[in-house]
Amino acid sequence: MIKIILVLEVNPADENEVFQIISESKKDNKKVGIRGFGSHTKREIKPDIMIVTTQRLNNFEVSENKVIADSGADVKKIREEASQKNLLLPAIYDGSIGGLLALNEISSLSTAYGTPWNFTEWVDFITTFGKIRWRIVIGSQGLFGVITKASLRLYEKPNRVFIYEKGITDKREFKHELRKLIELKPISLLVEYEGDSKTFEVHASYISQHDLEGYSKDEGIPMISEVSDKNSYIVEIGDFVEDFISVAERVSPYYMYGIYGVNLLKVYVTDDSLLKDFKYYPRNKPNPVFYKLKRILDFYNIFA
Repeated sequence: MIKIILVLEVNPADENEVFQIISESKKDNKKVGIRGFGSHTKREIKPDIMIVTTQRLNNFEVSENKVIADSGADVKKIREEASQKNLLLPAIYDGSIGGLLALNEISSLSTAYGTPWNFTEWVDFITTFGKIRWRIVIGSQGLFGVITKASLRLYEKPNRVFIYEKGITDKREFKHELRKLIELKPISLLVEYEGDSKTFEVHASYISQHDLEGYSKDEGIPMISEVSDKNSYIVEIGDFVEDFISVAERVSPYYMYGIYGVNLLKVYVTDDSLLKDFKYYPRNKPNPVFYKLKRILDFYNIFA
């Protein structure tokens, strides 16, 4: 027997069309999935559901120290236009605004500017009840509504940024160096752990130069490059320095990284039971708290 899998994709042009699609899906008891550019979807969207894309919702306006953008607006284009006005959108992301907010995507700039939750003023999203303006949707990965528009703060763009990098194997030295770098107030502080070599790779960026012995020096900010989210988990932490070392010692991941200023580590392990002593959840799923909110905001359970 041949099973026919249906995938229906719709491209609404405005919020009214979004609500109409959601209302009809509710009436027909049909599941809805949400997609922006389609290249950053973390959760698997199963077949036989309605895919709502936001590609036609792509307008944005950069004004003074903020940008008001539709969910399908290109983050890269916004960043470029802001840069021409000597402004910075602190997001290193090559997808849509909706994707950036739905994932609450962190970046190396999160040290100084926080996550999208921190620099977003408001977010509009459409549910089965209509339009809601509430930042709580940030990070929900489409569990209870379609993001349609948002206002994000912009910041003065630094003239120059200097990056200092060093690999450290001794835990005491790592702890000492990390606390020293933190005291200098970095704009970005990314720490990686390589399980094979048991090495802590430190990348710190500043808007002014410092005399840091033993570090390589260049201009720029560190970039996070990940091929896949397979076997990756988010671990919630308190003290960045102490907990980073603790996870490395007790879990022995083959790779992990963290960004100072964000109380989360991304940890790669082949067996998640190694994380049983920590508060964690799979990277391809939102924080469990959003599933509780889903019962209220997606009462009819139509969003996949």
